[in-house]
Amino acid sequence: MTSSPEDDKALLENLRAEFGKKETMERLFHTVIPHLEEGKRTLVYILAQVDRIGHAAMEPFFLKTLFGPHYDRIVLITGQGEGPGYNPFILQCPGPEFVHVPTSDAILPLLGFLDGGVHDLKLFHLCLASPQRVIRDFGRHATTGGEIRYFELPDTIRETGEAFLDEAGMPEGTPFVVLHARDMSYLPEKAHHAFRCADIRTYEGAVRRFVEAGYWVFRLGDRGGVPLEGYPEQVVDLPRHPGYSQALDVFLSARCAFAFNQASGPEALVRAFGRPAATANLVYELLRLPMKDDLLLFKHYLSASTGEPLSYSEILELGLPAIGKGEDFEAKGVVIRENSSEELSELAEIMIRRDLSGEAPELAADRLVLFRTLGRNYEQKLIADPAMQTDNLDFYAYAHEFGRPAPSVLQRKGFLDRS
Repeated sequence: MTSSPEDDKALLENLRAEFGKKETMERLFHTVIPHLEEGKRTLVYILAQVDRIGHAAMEPFFLKTLFGPHYDRIVLITGQGEGPGYNPFILQCPGPEFVHVPTSDAILPLLGFLDGGVHDLKLFHLCLASPQRVIRDFGRHATTGGEIRYFELPDTIRETGEAFLDEAGMPEGTPFVVLHARDMSYLPEKAHHAFRCADIRTYEGAVRRFVEAGYWVFRLGDRGGVPLEGYPEQVVDLPRHPGYSQALDVFLSARCAFAFNQASGPEALVRAFGRPAATANLVYELLRLPMKDDLLLFKHYLSASTGEPLSYSEILELGLPAIGKGEDFEAKGVVIRENSSEELSELAEIMIRRDLSGEAPELAADRLVLFRTLGRNYEQKLIADPAMQTDNLDFYAYAHEFGRPAPSVLQRKGFLDRS
């Protein structure tokens, strides 16, 4: 949505007014009716941000889990799709029950930002749910042990991917890792997201460990990022490869041994296919939902005045997981630092051992329990806050079993010992 709360509020008010107009509903019906089938229970969902890889993968995955058991067809209404984050192959993957309907209508796709529940419109049900609502509802579904339904790789994308691996010279049966680190070459106009970024050059030690262990490494991202240079042939800078197709982002995410990624669009693809992942250079967020066994290497949060690391209690007391803009961290006197090369290499070693031998990393049980307990206490404050409830932000993933902190995080001096 837009960048300021005032603008967001005005947009939502305008959209509610549009939804109440007869002509808007008529355009919606005309868009949907050609895609209905007699006797099939149909849910219509409006995906507002189809041009963002993360949303295009995440929202249909969560919808498949939440609504798939109850409907025969799920119709996704989207804009036409454009920009650096748009991948037309993603919406081929949720499953045969999904129908993607792009529209050039200027208003209909924006209705996906509204929260209004499921409406019975006789011919079909319309689900009005913002991305935050869908994420939160999936989180609550998963925490109660609900079934999770994953994406399905179409044969056409599989064939494209297998042909590329052969062209790249990767021996058949070789395991591979997908690598992604976000930098400011992607959406450079959104400078307030700089705190989410990382320097791919610090990953060199980790990448070389993967190669030494027998893996190929495929780096996902965009051509504007810092290139991978000086690596052996087993390391492929995918967007710069002459055989690159956006279908490969999907194929490699679906078939990787595991991902070594960051909290940005491509990680949602890996999750939608149920592949294991380690997420490095991670910031604390309310509604980021990794898989249960994913490993999480958080960035370092420091006091701007003293340079001292903040404890987890201090991070939560300051409400930092609810912050989404770099300038807001500055206002709270907080500086965020990336993970070191040593931390990344250690995490790579853990993922290699886990993949090759099934050996899970040793986690101090008492420290993990304390991490979850502090998270649950923080979540209770969110639940008691009417504004957070209204915005569907009354859920904190790390209060629950959404991923596990890497051993080095739980062992940081003062991280869990200072309240």
